[in-house]
Amino acid sequence: MAEIIGPVVQLGQWLWSPAKRGLGYMVHYKRNIESLNLQIEKLQVIKNGNQNLVDAFQLNGEEVKPEIQMWLQDANKAIADAAQLTGEVAASKNCISGMCPDLRWRYNLGKKAMEEKEAVNKLLEKRDFQTISVQVPHPIEIESTMSTDGFQAFGSTSRAMDQVMTALKDNKVTVIGVYGMGGVGKTTMVKQVGAQARKDKLFDHVIMAVFSQNPDLMKIQGQLSDMLGLKFQVETELGRAGSLKQRILSGKKTLIILDDIWNASQTTLTSIGIPSPIELQGHKSKVLITTRRLNVCHGMECNVKVHLNVLSEEESWNLFAKKARKSFESVTFYNVARKVARECAGLPIALIAVAGSLGDKDFDEWKEAARRLEMSQPANLEDDGDVFKCIKLSYDYLKGEDAKSCFLLCSLFAEDSNIAIQDLFSYGFGLGLFRDGKTLEGARAKARSVTKYLKASSLLLDGGSEEGVIMHDVIRDMAILIASSEEHGHRFLVKAGWELNVWPNDTDEGCSAIR
Repeated sequence: MAEIIGPVVQLGQWLWSPAKRGLGYMVHYKRNIESLNLQIEKLQVIKNGNQNLVDAFQLNGEEVKPEIQMWLQDANKAIADAAQLTGEVAASKNCISGMCPDLRWRYNLGKKAMEEKEAVNKLLEKRDFQTISVQVPHPIEIESTMSTDGFQAFGSTSRAMDQVMTALKDNKVTVIGVYGMGGVGKTTMVKQVGAQARKDKLFDHVIMAVFSQNPDLMKIQGQLSDMLGLKFQVETELGRAGSLKQRILSGKKTLIILDDIWNASQTTLTSIGIPSPIELQGHKSKVLITTRRLNVCHGMECNVKVHLNVLSEEESWNLFAKKARKSFESVTFYNVARKVARECAGLPIALIAVAGSLGDKDFDEWKEAARRLEMSQPANLEDDGDVFKCIKLSYDYLKGEDAKSCFLLCSLFAEDSNIAIQDLFSYGFGLGLFRDGKTLEGARAKARSVTKYLKASSLLLDGGSEEGVIMHDVIRDMAILIASSEEHGHRFLVKAGWELNVWPNDTDEGCSAIR
């Protein structure tokens, strides 16, 4: 008897196990759906995180491992299948003809939910990929780098800005050139244009780099890549150019601002990694350049050329009076001040520098300033003569030898470079400056105080950090002229960008600094 009962019981167990599982699908189908949805929520969060990391790698031109791409595809499929299953629950009927439960529908639904949950659990077990656990680079917003505080658009500037903004909205225009003499305000204007274009959502990214007279292409590549959030994986100029180009063309609409170009062509841009005009047009991206020379606009194949002119006499006076922060009590004082403003020849950089120097002076000093500006006739300075006499006047009105020598010392640094105040202190201290303090910390404090004074005098600009300053290229040119003479007592010899390999012949014992 036992020989018969044993196999029968075993057979019953074999038959009951799948039957029990099937009954579980029918009875607990709702619980299975809820459990699946909880796991799907976890998967969605992890999938989004991994997708962001993959996107960052691809933006940097890196290859993503196939198993990671496969995991993302499987995750997307699991999420879509679960959504479809949930939709079936909402759309299907629970009874046949409203009489009894649809047991087959419940069985199929409960079984699918359980199978989907098992698949999701396997994806969650393989969710971590150590090879892509890196910090995601983020593009630098234009507003955080292009300070336009105090910007005032006068008539001539407003007209030029309107022309540039119109060109930026024209799909047929790819390269725009803004030209005008040094110190007229080209850089300030294009920064304002960039911020406005970003605010108006004309472009997704606005990036900017400075060329200068002796452009460092790798430095320019670095400036552009930083603003795009691109991390170079190669070190050569050619390799970086390829990565930068790929990033620009794979991204969204981009406005590329190239400031202070002296001698360049489309070939130069290609060497940096900036796509050709045709390639840019296909991605609705544009290039905006500034230069002192109209022929550079031709060489850069600019579709639109915008001339930024000097300010009118009335515009000059309004800017001058604002920066001087002084009320001119008498008609005589007012007329002298107007005369000083006229001598600045409509150049914002000269107007700001002179107004800052004379703002706290009395009437007699204003009269003397007007006389000196009128009599000043520097030789062989071409159209920079008016600028020179204005910067020279601002220099002459600096208080103390430390301030004057520190100003001239800044001309020894490369054009458009961020000058660390610590470096100014080191070199200046070696020349005998900042010796008022009794300690080194006191001397450093004096160096910081002097640089603040020079910034307040509009002869230096804020640098890339609180501990750095920048000298405008026009003011630097004038500072070199002053420093190259012997009048100030510390003659400098500056051969910036010459890449000297031998001792220059035109040095003598009168030089206290050589670059």
